[in-house]
Amino acid sequence: MKKYLNKLHYRSWHRGTKEADLFLGNFFDHNQDKIIKINPEHYETFLNAINDGEIMHIIKGKYNWPDNISIEIINLLEDYIKSAGFRE
Repeated sequence: MKKYLNKLHYRSWHRGTKEADLFLGNFFDHNQDKIIKINPEHYETFLNAINDGEIMHIIKGKYNWPDNISIEIINLLEDYIKSAGFRE
């Protein structure tokens, strides 16, 4: 499990754009325990399903979440977006 979580941590911090790296890296660091309880594979599905441009538009409220993302992961992301002040 530790190796798998390290992989998710790395993928969260190394997306390709600095903005996505900072957002997803900090999100993962703050929510790792919750992600483990939900299901780490759901978070990996999210990482595979979305690109950096899409995540930035979603954070700003311009796009909706893809349908194939776990609602539990979406809820964690939305809570983080609001608590970090990314959306007013």
